Amino acid sequence: MVSVVADEGPEISQADFLKNRFGLTPTQARVVIHLSAGHSLRSSAKTLGVKYETVRGYLKSVFQKTGTHRQAELVLTVFTAMSDDPKPPALPASPPRNDSLSG
Repeated sequence: MVSVVADEGPEISQADFLKNRFGLTPTQARVVIHLSAGHSLRSSAKTLGVKYETVRGYLKSVFQKTGTHRQAELVLTVFTAMSDDPKPPALPASPPRNDSLSG
């Protein structure tokens, strides 16, 4: 888990922000962080070491807690919440893209 310093304030992890803001469990927060970083639900399941159906169940609970209905809407809601907060955590870094063609 990554902790960041925002606006020279106290450190807050993305997971803690999501738990405090939306009432998510630690596991639900990790799923949201993965999705916000651009990872798929299947990739999130593999990373978390659980089955795809388990992650879908977490996501359904997250939708209820955040008042969202789709992954894109969830990510937008999270980004908006972070931008509205005076001391938000840093947004997840996207993995670098390799746009060069090999071979």
